[in-house]
Amino acid sequence: MSSLSFLLCFSLLIGTLVAIDFDSSSSESCEESHEHKHGGGHEGGNNGGGNNRGCDAGWTRFNRPSGGWCVRVFPGTYHQPLAESRCQSQGAVLTGVQNQEEAKKIASLLLPQISQQSGSIYIGLHRTPACSKSPISSSCNSMNSFHWTDGSTTGTDGLLWNNNQPDNAHAATQQCAVLLAAHTPTVVDKWTWQANRLDDVQCQVPAGSNVARTVRGYACGKKARS
Repeated sequence: MSSLSFLLCFSLLIGTLVAIDFDSSSSESCEESHEHKHGGGHEGGNNGGGNNRGCDAGWTRFNRPSGGWCVRVFPGTYHQPLAESRCQSQGAVLTGVQNQEEAKKIASLLLPQISQQSGSIYIGLHRTPACSKSPISSSCNSMNSFHWTDGSTTGTDGLLWNNNQPDNAHAATQQCAVLLAAHTPTVVDKWTWQANRLDDVQCQVPAGSNVARTVRGYACGKKARS
């Protein structure tokens, strides 16, 4: 074989080896990039990735002025103190309602969990000491008779009461509040009540109560991790 032929064959061999090595390196780089992206998506997983980031599985994230807030509605007819205790067992508290959007969403989270067409949800809203014995009036009105208890809810946009509420009826014993959830825009018992609105109630659920506005759930909230 001539020197020229030998050099030509050697050059072809080197070129082939370089191409194989480059192809192998490119494949590994692509796989590493894919695995990194996949791992990043998996990391969120059921711990609140995407729009639910920072919240556990089953919890819904709301972006509030005070920061990310995770909410979950649980079914059950309990006294308000027991509902609060059950939230605490989840590392949470009874949640307030920041605005109308939250009210609608929180109400919608209860409905698939109950067999009835409507029901009320205990939330983190309590009558102020100054208005504890007062009916609705100019000094104790819909905007100042209650205060949020969850440490996250701010302002009065979420104080969307039903008509003529909070009235502190039944001998001024209505110190707690509920959000009405319903499949229909209104619920009728003795009066007509609007869904996704608030009402003041006793903190102790009346025994044997089984009407359209019976407490059938409670809404818990806790701070998002991120």
